[in-house]
Amino acid sequence: MSVSSINGVNGYTAVKTAETEKTSKAAETTEKQVKDDGVVYEKSNETKKDSANQIYNRDNVIAKLKADQQSRLDSMNSLVQKLLGKQAEKFDLATGTNLAATFREIAGKVDQQTIDEAKQSISEDGYWGVNQTSDRLVSMAIALSGGDTSKADTMLEAMEKGYKQATKAWGEDLPQLCQDTMDAARKKMDDWKNGVTTAEDYSNYLS
Repeated sequence: MSVSSINGVNGYTAVKTAETEKTSKAAETTEKQVKDDGVVYEKSNETKKDSANQIYNRDNVIAKLKADQQSRLDSMNSLVQKLLGKQAEKFDLATGTNLAATFREIAGKVDQQTIDEAKQSISEDGYWGVNQTSDRLVSMAIALSGGDTSKADTMLEAMEKGYKQATKAWGEDLPQLCQDTMDAARKKMDDWKNGVTTAEDYSNYLS
């Protein structure tokens, strides 16, 4: 075999080897890029997924907070209706201004002692009087607000709504006693909101 033939073979082999190595390196580089790109892509997906979860959880939290707040407002509304309704009943029992109460008295189903007790209860410092009833309303508003004065106006709105619904349920204007109680409650709510009073001033009702 001639030297030139050997050299030709060797040259061909060398070229093929170089091309193979080049191709191999290119393949490795491509594979590495694919892997690297794949990692980046997967991380991007995870980021998007995490972001979606965060938004979803945040929305859930917001929804729960709103539901909780509405529940508190509904409780305030209901309390106002019950307290003012009961106060109105005591007023009518004490004064005999309600026709049904008058009939009960005539029929002998309400004795004088019961009427006298009702009169005492709606007196200025009585349990169903303006002071104590408005204190109970405000103390409950403070409790339902979590002691946050920034929620005073919102709670007062719930009180006003309850007052209107109590009036509607009564079928006519509530007795002046109830109206005076609401006026007192409004003033006390403003005082609490503005720092004139604190929750401690209503501690007897909050305990």
